[in-house]
Amino acid sequence: MTATVYGTGTLHAVAVDDRPLLPDPVPGLLVSGRERGFRADLTASREAVSGVRALTRSMPASYGADASLAASAELVVSELVGNAVRASGPGTEVRLVVEVYAALAGSPGIEVIVHDTVPGQPHRGETAMDSAEAESGRGLGILAALTDSWSVEPSTEPRFEKMIRCFVSRGE
Repeated sequence: MTATVYGTGTLHAVAVDDRPLLPDPVPGLLVSGRERGFRADLTASREAVSGVRALTRSMPASYGADASLAASAELVVSELVGNAVRASGPGTEVRLVVEVYAALAGSPGIEVIVHDTVPGQPHRGETAMDSAEAESGRGLGILAALTDSWSVEPSTEPRFEKMIRCFVSRGE
C-alpha cells in the first residue's frame, strides 16, 4: 500500500493486523482466520489439539475478550474435543471442526462451536464433580459450569453428525 504522509513524501507500508499469528504448520491441523475468530479443521492428535487450545486462549483476547473468558473457552474446547475422541473409540481417526469467535463489542463473551462425527446426543454421567477417583464423566458438568448456554444441533458441515455450540461469558 502506498500512502502520502504530509511533509515527508511517500511512505510504503502494509496495514498492521493486530490478530495473533496462526500457528506454525502442524500435521492434521488446518486453521483459517475468520472475522473475530478462527476455524480449525483437524484430525485429533496431541499436536493438533494443543494448537487449537493455544489459539482458543489467544485469539479472542486479541479482539478484546477478557483473559479469564479465553481460559474458560480453552477448557470448553478441551472438554468437547476430549469427549469426541473418547466417544469415537480407540484407534479411530477423529476428525473435528472447531470454531471460536469473540462476541461483538458491548456483548463480552466467546462462542465455541465443535463439529464432530459421533452420532447421538452427549449424556451426563453420574460422576460427582468433586470425585477424586473418577477419570471421566464430568465433561457436561464442566460445560454447564463454564458456559451461559450450550446446545447440540445437527452439524452444518458435510460429513459431521452434530455440533455443540457454547457461549462463554462468565469468566469463571
